[in-house]
This record gives sequence, C-alpha cells and structure tokens, in this order.
Amino acid sequence: MNFPIQLGPPQFILLLVGVIGLGLLIHSAMSITGGRREILEDKDGNRFYGRRRLRWKRGVGGILLLLIAVSLLWATFLVQSYLGLTSDIKVAQVHASTVSNLPHMMSVELTIYDNNGKTTSDSTYFVQGDRWMVQGDIIKFPSWLNILGLHSGYKLTRLEGQYDDPNDESTMKHTVVTLNGGDGAFFKTVYKQAWSSPFVDAAYGNAVIIPADGHTYNVLVSQTGLYAKPA
Repeated sequence: MNFPIQLGPPQFILLLVGVIGLGLLIHSAMSITGGRREILEDKDGNRFYGRRRLRWKRGVGGILLLLIAVSLLWATFLVQSYLGLTSDIKVAQVHASTVSNLPHMMSVELTIYDNNGKTTSDSTYFVQGDRWMVQGDIIKFPSWLNILGLHSGYKLTRLEGQYDDPNDESTMKHTVVTLNGGDGAFFKTVYKQAWSSPFVDAAYGNAVIIPADGHTYNVLVSQTGLYAKPA
C-alpha cells in the first residue's frame, strides 16, 4: 500500500531550513577558502589590506541546520508507505470459511482499505489452517514530531493460517501471503534501534487471529495495535 510522497507546510518549512543551512555553509566556505583581499581598519583607524576573520561559527551553524533538515526530510519520505494513525481506522475486512471435503483448508476473502475508507484491494485466498491471522507493523513516533507531519503509522504485512491442534501446527504446511511488500527496510531498521532512537517511541508487529467460522470481521487499528470485531 505505497502512497506518493505528499508535501505539506511542515515539509516546505524543512526545505526552507535546509536551503538556509546550505546557504550559510556555502557562504562560510567561500569566506574561508576564496575570499578576496579587502581594505580593513584596526581599532585606531589605520587601514590595511587583509582577509576577514574566518566565520567558523556561521559554517558550523549552516552544517547543523542542513543535517537537521536532511535527516527529518529523510524520515518523512521513508514513512510515506505507513498510513497516518491518529484514531481507530478500519484497515481490512475478512470473511473466512472452511472448504468442504478439504480438512484444514480455508477460503479467505481479504478486503484492504486506505485511511480514507477506500478499497485498495479485494482478493480471495486458499489458506491452510483452522484460523486466519492478519499481521501488521506499527511505528510510533513522539508527539512532538507531529508538528513536522510525522504521525504514528501502520502497514498490513501478512496473511497467514494457523492450526488448532499443536501437532498440526508443527507438522502441517503453512500458507503465508505477503501484503504490501511485507516488512520494509525502514521498519526493520527502526525495530532494531527504536529503544535507542530519540525519533521513534516504539516499533513492533501486531496480529489479529480469528477462527474460520464463516462470519465477516472488520479489522481495525488503534494507537495500541490491531483488533477485530464482527462486521
């Protein structure tokens, strides 16, 4: 469920910060390396030829602004495939039923929605098992990053079957359907480093598991993860 990058006012502000930082950096570099000789005055009013003092502070300030802007824009662009999570959102609908004369086989119709409630896909899968599982990735950002356009987000990643009997679970084949490209590189990175990152509060996987009872369920996502309820 990849969406095109959408730039809003926060991102334009970041771009402006980056441009200012780049400008300060270039101006400082020109002053340090290629500045021309100028007529300067000392405190007694005596004039002489020389170069102005190096603007180290301005150069450091420009580098910091540029790094901050680039880093935040990089994070903003990479999480575009994760839908913004600000309230309970209906992300999918599942109708699963057993297949006659085929034990441990389900017919699973999975409908996926975007955060505006529009259908993005509607497919039926034959899944081995007695229970269906829909799994997703959750990324939670600190609230202060909301002003920069970064909100907690989610992405459905997997449809899988499970067995009621533990013996079947360990010996029978499993059906795994990858959704939306599965776990992305960005999620794998923040999942390992979320505990030490000031920009990510949490990154974790979450799943809904329901028996194939022939009923239809809505799968929703909240700030705490995925959950299901009868349609």
